Amino acid sequence: MSTGRTYAGESAADRAEQRRRRLLDAGLQVLGTEGYRAATVRRICRAARVADRYFYECFDGTEDLLLAVHAQCVDRLRAAVSAALAVPAGGRRPADPLGLARTGLDAFLAVVEDDPRLARVVWFEVLGVSERVERTSLRTKSDFGRLLAALAAEHTGTALDVDDDGLTADALIGGISHVVMTWTARGFTPPRARVADALARFLVGGAGAAHRPGDAGHPQMGNQPSSD
Repeated sequence: MSTGRTYAGESAADRAEQRRRRLLDAGLQVLGTEGYRAATVRRICRAARVADRYFYECFDGTEDLLLAVHAQCVDRLRAAVSAALAVPAGGRRPADPLGLARTGLDAFLAVVEDDPRLARVVWFEVLGVSERVERTSLRTKSDFGRLLAALAAEHTGTALDVDDDGLTADALIGGISHVVMTWTARGFTPPRARVADALARFLVGGAGAAHRPGDAGHPQMGNQPSSD
């Protein structure tokens, strides 16, 4: 299959992919610092140093760009958690579920703290754009909550079925989102370790309590930062 004319050793497909990456990088910068309302096609293309006409080869509009940047940000969060929880060759994962949760959530929060643009895109700029964006954002967060709930359930020995108990996963990610939004809005205070500990207690308590007989199933936030 032809990939178009080669120029300076690069095919047309290679150049198109480079333009897409530059538009995504510019999208993260503009969305994450100036906001969605400022992210016009012209503004994005100027930041990416790409001619306006090429924008529509990659995206139908700025809403599609927002969703693509959002997906990349969520992938970064997933990758950070997965890497932190990966079992080293010949090693074993820690048996302490709270310690495990802290490790994963600290890695999650490290990405948020290191790149505030990501936090703004994932938790703030998706609000009020359109029903499609809100629906995609909610589904993505719910899927991420199910992943975290499954990890917590696996290491607490509970019988939590996240496929049948989506509300538990949604409650977990809702609590995490609330704390992260508060934390980022305050300029990343209190320290990350304290926030990771609060979220870890929330996660392990929520997944572990959801199916314990006689337990109301309400996760506790532990040292959750005050919301006042």
